[in-house]
Amino acid sequence: MIGMYLRKRIPYKDDSYLIRLTMDNFKVKSTVVQNILKKSHEVLVICNDDDKVIGYLCYKFIVKDVIFINYVVLDRQYQGKGVGGSFLPTVISYARKKGIKGATGFVNNNNSEAYQIFRHWGFRPLVNTAGGTLIGIII
Repeated sequence: MIGMYLRKRIPYKDDSYLIRLTMDNFKVKSTVVQNILKKSHEVLVICNDDDKVIGYLCYKFIVKDVIFINYVVLDRQYQGKGVGGSFLPTVISYARKKGIKGATGFVNNNNSEAYQIFRHWGFRPLVNTAGGTLIGIII
């Protein structure tokens, strides 16, 4: 298992890597990622034990105590190694301390692996659309 920790994003230090990572994983334009990072309430960076950024999670509040997860992105070399599952309890604990009671997100149809991971974490499908599934969990 890979050791890791979460920290808040430092824009001048992290953003160029976060943007490249997201573009590589989701084939989106840099302006789209920049806009989402800017509009996110918070961006939590995932670092390995060597302090190297290996991914991030960003969200925004949609109502007082419910968030919409904009992105959960992990460097490809760390995908499939249990990183997501091992940092989920940390994220949930963090969310509870912030007073967050629920989380939603959207998973594209072409990302069945992410859908399965979110289902494993306890997220449930709320609405299916032509492009994907709105998912949610009570924290």
